[in-house]
Amino acid sequence: MERRRFLGLVAASAGTTVGGAGIVRSVAGTGETRTGDFLAGVSIQRSPVRSLDRFEQWTGKPHAVVVQYATLGQSEEEIAQTVSSLESIWQHGHVPMLVLEPTFGTKTETSTTISRDIADGKHDDSVDAWRDALTKWMRRGWGRPDRRLFLEFAPEMNGDWVPWGAPAGDSTPDDYVAMFRHVHRRVMSNGLDSSNIQWIWGPNAGGRGGIPIPDYYPGDDVVDWAGVNGYNWWNWVSWFAPPKIYGKALKQIRSVTDAPIAITEVGCSTEVDSGNDPERKGAWITELYDYVRTEDVKMVCWFNHTKETDWRVFDSVRGTDEITQDGETVHVYNAYRQEMTKSTTLGAHPVDRRRLTDREFRGEF
Repeated sequence: MERRRFLGLVAASAGTTVGGAGIVRSVAGTGETRTGDFLAGVSIQRSPVRSLDRFEQWTGKPHAVVVQYATLGQSEEEIAQTVSSLESIWQHGHVPMLVLEPTFGTKTETSTTISRDIADGKHDDSVDAWRDALTKWMRRGWGRPDRRLFLEFAPEMNGDWVPWGAPAGDSTPDDYVAMFRHVHRRVMSNGLDSSNIQWIWGPNAGGRGGIPIPDYYPGDDVVDWAGVNGYNWWNWVSWFAPPKIYGKALKQIRSVTDAPIAITEVGCSTEVDSGNDPERKGAWITELYDYVRTEDVKMVCWFNHTKETDWRVFDSVRGTDEITQDGETVHVYNAYRQEMTKSTTLGAHPVDRRRLTDREFRGEF
């Protein structure tokens, strides 16, 4: 804990000025570090820019973070398409979060020895292709690192549904740690640093396989944020309040690091034992953000997708409320909008050219 606090103070003294009124200004950008509870993030299922326009017309606030998914095994053309999406998110005014999964082909086509294979350098060409593409993107337009990115690599490693996790059967937590550290070292070898990329380590809130979360921790020198994914769906055992979903995982995470906490994926279904209950989902959304504030979680990214079920809070199949956009009725959950409109919910910075101040990017607010 003392190490992180010391580094934060050094960074603050090097990159900010404190005036007589106590205002902290970012030298790298043009904005003030704000007082707030957490960074608001979202993952959008369809064409991000148009969907974000509609989403944020409703919320009245641009999200600080927008999530983009990709795989390590993408071709150069596919990597270029992903980077183009990152640029679109950036130009729209957000810091992208790239969730990079170490798969080649589908998850079922990827070997369950993939963690060890990557750690042993067998896929360095792919790692280096991502490194070069991200470095070029971050230097775009200025000739020096200007853009910034949250990078969540190989999340949910404590689940048996991903081939890079030990519960899948053919690797160990040590293999995962070695893979994470190997990829971090190669990606950061082009001169980027933590002012450009904040690395997120992200276990699942539940997991399977009985291996404690701390066994997968790669180390404070390669982890900037500790993430956790967790959902509420009646079909997964029962309906649970947020402390029941996240409490045990957060305790384990905090036993190995004092990195800022991010809930990098969260969603809630309307499904209950007797059918669907949108009002209960709306109440759960309020419970979640109350819990986030209590637990000092510094980022929350809502998974606005239809996947296993309808997780969405905007443009959902059902909702607690309806709005009209472009003559179309849209189902929404006003509890989410109420959380977004609070002054302590931090969206994208209104004037900082790097979308967040340095301190906000590091979760120090």
